Amino acid sequence: MQGPEFLVPIFFFVGTALVLIVFFNNRHKERMAMIEKGVNPADFRGAPMREWFRANPLSSLKWGLLATFVGVGLFIASWLDRMYELHGSIYLSCMLVAGGIALIIFYFIASKKLKQE
Repeated sequence: MQGPEFLVPIFFFVGTALVLIVFFNNRHKERMAMIEKGVNPADFRGAPMREWFRANPLSSLKWGLLATFVGVGLFIASWLDRMYELHGSIYLSCMLVAGGIALIIFYFIASKKLKQE
């Protein structure tokens, strides 16, 4: 007996519509409250995102180190799996450990660079 597969897309679209309705309704209420207090809503357009995407010269170093070390971790996990026939969870653990090492190395490089400036 088949289950009610037809309900999945209905719930997906209804859920998406509800999220959008709540988002736009709250945004409207927030803007109306700002106008009542005498604040211009255009002053706040994109302000949090500008701070988040601020140019950081060390960002490419961080992501490069992370990608390189995760690749090395994947290579080591593959080698360990072939040599010692370990369980498949070795892949995730080696990648996470290598990624953590990369971020620790980045921290020391970045702190040294910031002290020089």
